Amino acid sequence: MTRTALAPTPVEAVYACGPVRLAVVFDDANWRDALHGLLSQYDAPWPTPEVVVSVAIERATAPSENREPAGAYLRSYRLRVDRHGSRLLSRSRVGVWMEFDLAGRTARITVPFHSDWPELVEEVEQQLVLLLARSWSQAGWTPLHAASLIPPGEKRCVLLCAPSGTGKTTLTTAFLRRGWRTLGDDKTLLRAEAEGVVAGALAQRFHLHPSASRWFPEAGNLARFPPYSRWTDKRIVRIADVWSDRLLERASPAGLLHVERVESGMSFEPLDRLKTLNTLLRQVAIPTDPEHARPLVSCIAQTAAKLNSARLNIGHEAFTDPATMERLDECLRSLLP
Repeated sequence: MTRTALAPTPVEAVYACGPVRLAVVFDDANWRDALHGLLSQYDAPWPTPEVVVSVAIERATAPSENREPAGAYLRSYRLRVDRHGSRLLSRSRVGVWMEFDLAGRTARITVPFHSDWPELVEEVEQQLVLLLARSWSQAGWTPLHAASLIPPGEKRCVLLCAPSGTGKTTLTTAFLRRGWRTLGDDKTLLRAEAEGVVAGALAQRFHLHPSASRWFPEAGNLARFPPYSRWTDKRIVRIADVWSDRLLERASPAGLLHVERVESGMSFEPLDRLKTLNTLLRQVAIPTDPEHARPLVSCIAQTAAKLNSARLNIGHEAFTDPATMERLDECLRSLLP
């Protein structure tokens, strides 16, 4: 008798991602497990979802009618994205496709059979990051790759912009232990409203490497926290579990700090309006399509016009020096006169 292999049972899950709610159907529980770390991280409270998107993720070849995207809409290291009317077509390096119907708010991600499972997971994650960024924009928000810091008693924040790996999370955490608060350590949403630009929180957790335990002994052994994903040693640390009353849901951007890592020491220098604008623009994925680019650029320009800004060059071990941290505290406060 020939044994017939059973097809995987589809799995459904719903994720709240700030103003966007994703209703996802996975054709295999393995996909849900692999992508849960990404999709569950945007757990900051949000009143009601402003946009609901339905997503199907399945093992399949790309639909034959789809043309190869050239990257006319958006191009990154991993993705080539084109726009056709209300649809975005996106293809990754190894053939992960996404068709996102912006008008119908439905998306289908098809994943080819490929021997490199980690590569496939990373490229599906990139498609979901694109989908979320465009969905946040449809809800009227501009996603900014930045951390934020708010002094005690304030509702104005300093935005922290830095290249990946520079240490935004470590710097943000160093200020939490001094009583400052935050909207998050990695992504912030901006929206221009009648009273001015408002920044909204997306996550209540940080992703800290266990080696940071030497800087933050009050957190204990960071290795005890759950891993962020199977691809990194970083751990998911819920901020309220270590530093209580340090999270805000909304703040008004009033300062900007462009952080660069150096071997040692610390220097602090003002930035003019043009450098401030350029710093913010580098933290936003802006498509070439004028209709979709215009509201993002407009929001960033309105934000930049109101910020007091500076560049910080800071050494690797600056957080261990109380005098340096005291000086840095004063520098950040000077951006919020």
